[in-house]
Amino acid sequence: MWQNYVNALLGLAVIVVAFLGLEGVTLSWTLGILGAAVLILGLWSATRTSSITELEQRHA
Repeated sequence: MWQNYVNALLGLAVIVVAFLGLEGVTLSWTLGILGAAVLILGLWSATRTSSITELEQRHA
């Protein structure tokens, strides 16, 4: 579970790096879009409950 939050933080870091004054518009846009995707998917995955976990809890 904590790995999903690490992924979200890495996505946020990529977004921040995109706007630190790196050369090239394409590089900035690529890093920004990639970072946003990693951030969103990481947060979604971290907040989502796993159906496998629910099944394990029911049978425990």
